[in-house]
Amino acid sequence: MNLKLESIYLYIVKKADYIVFRMISSLKSITSLVFVSLLICCSFSAQAQQTQKERDSLRTLKILKDALNSAVQNNSSTESAELDMEIDGLIMDETISKVGRDFFDMFYATWNAPKNAKNFTITIKEMVLPGLATQITILVNDEEVFKQRVQPRNDIMEQMSNYAIYKTTRYLSNYERMKSQLDGDDQSGSGIF
Repeated sequence: MNLKLESIYLYIVKKADYIVFRMISSLKSITSLVFVSLLICCSFSAQAQQTQKERDSLRTLKILKDALNSAVQNNSSTESAELDMEIDGLIMDETISKVGRDFFDMFYATWNAPKNAKNFTITIKEMVLPGLATQITILVNDEEVFKQRVQPRNDIMEQMSNYAIYKTTRYLSNYERMKSQLDGDDQSGSGIF
């Protein structure tokens, strides 16, 4: 009887193993099927999100393009407003040494622009020379107005600073006077002799 029970037991164990093996293989196929379906769903979702992002990006680009076009039209229609937006009387420091910096400080402290001067930039440059002297160059709208050697003595620097202010003020007032004469009615013509 023992032998019979053992054979039945072995038969049941084999059948159980077979059933478990079949269930595991079925579960594997079901799992892979579920995994593939999840991937497909995720890819469709990602594509939907991507197309939504693309639509948003295109909408933003269109808004920016329209804003830029309107700004260009406003800018081209009002040329005089553009001149008002420029920075008048900018003084740029391109000095290197202490002597040049002291000259710039003296120039800047006593500088007053002429009343009718518009749209100009003053650049103060320095070139260090052998010895104690340096060469200071003042440019107004990239036109050289003043070029002089300056010694590190304070009284000489002050005199040179005052002279540079005189030359720069004179240049700006002459420039504005010539510009107003050229823009006047007597200089404009039809081109017919």
